Amino acid sequence: MLLDDKLRRLLIKVYGSSFPLLLSKLAEPSKKMYIRVNTCLISRDELIERLVLKGLNAKPEPMVEEAIYIELEGPYEVPLHGKKVYVDKYAAESIAIGANLYAPGIQSFDEFRDGDLLVAIAPNGEPVALLKAVVSSERLRGMRRGLVAITLVSKYRAPPIRELPEYREGLIYPQSLPAMIVSKIAAPKPGELIVDMNAAPGGKTSHLVQLSKGSSRIIALERSVGKSNILVSTLMRLRLYKNVVVLPLDSRYIDRDLNLVNRADKVIVDPPCTALGVRPKVLVEKAYKDVINLSRYQLQFLKTATKIVKPGGLIIYSTCTLTLEENEYNTLTAIEKYGLEPVDLGILPYSEKVKYKGVIAYRFSPLSHDMPGYYIAVLRKP
Repeated sequence: MLLDDKLRRLLIKVYGSSFPLLLSKLAEPSKKMYIRVNTCLISRDELIERLVLKGLNAKPEPMVEEAIYIELEGPYEVPLHGKKVYVDKYAAESIAIGANLYAPGIQSFDEFRDGDLLVAIAPNGEPVALLKAVVSSERLRGMRRGLVAITLVSKYRAPPIRELPEYREGLIYPQSLPAMIVSKIAAPKPGELIVDMNAAPGGKTSHLVQLSKGSSRIIALERSVGKSNILVSTLMRLRLYKNVVVLPLDSRYIDRDLNLVNRADKVIVDPPCTALGVRPKVLVEKAYKDVINLSRYQLQFLKTATKIVKPGGLIIYSTCTLTLEENEYNTLTAIEKYGLEPVDLGILPYSEKVKYKGVIAYRFSPLSHDMPGYYIAVLRKP
């Protein structure tokens, strides 16, 4: 996995001699695919029973009561006989665990006919799946979206969760376990005002509604209209669009735009980051400059969160990345510059507690418990 030299040094600063192992773990998916059960519509036991009847080995997650997981199979050798189709990073990472290939993920391709075998090649040159075309290359040239090929053999095998009727019925939401834990930490209560500053695609927002059974008041913000529409679609599919206001606004300015100073009981800040902890990763497109630029950008959200949360209220800061610059350093700035206090949660499942110059936080790591890379810090406004 190729990395910018400066970015490599940032990660070695965190992981030391374990850095080579970290890279190999990031290239693999977690062995467990986690799914959140929409307990407002179905019990976890009933959902597991439905999935088992479909041949899926779904199991309850003991540490989060609305979570289940399905273990991935593999790795498998990908046969190399077939025409080549070159896919982007995001398509490659999905196809590598069994997803089908759709038109938007294709960068280039050999000529092929409907029914031909295709080998999907990731941006790093590695084959990730053997596919069977359902359209011809001639037809593909006129396609902007739609199914191009079904996966026959992938490097890893996971069930197509988004194609299940349970997904369409709003009974499930694919979500990493650390992301679920963020909402569990928020523990929404009836009447509380909770602001989700970076809400799309809607995992945490919908989980907050689920946990409060719609009794909390939630403002969900996403500056992109397109992403805001996806957020609304998520809430509608899950039938959890209750006491939620979705606004396509830049949440860095909501203290004045929405007159929210000292109004929120809790604020979730899950800002754009380098996403270095997301697995599997076939290619790292981020560089040192992205870490620096994004860390500064993330602080702007923390600064505004400090303004809108009530005295005594909580800010939950989370990222799916690995660097100190986007995690501990930003938390330390929030403590020293914005006057926030770290909250010690004791033990969080599957994580390691971090103590750094007054910071108390939690890291989930590919090196322990087979988690994605994830960071959570809880801060209180005095």
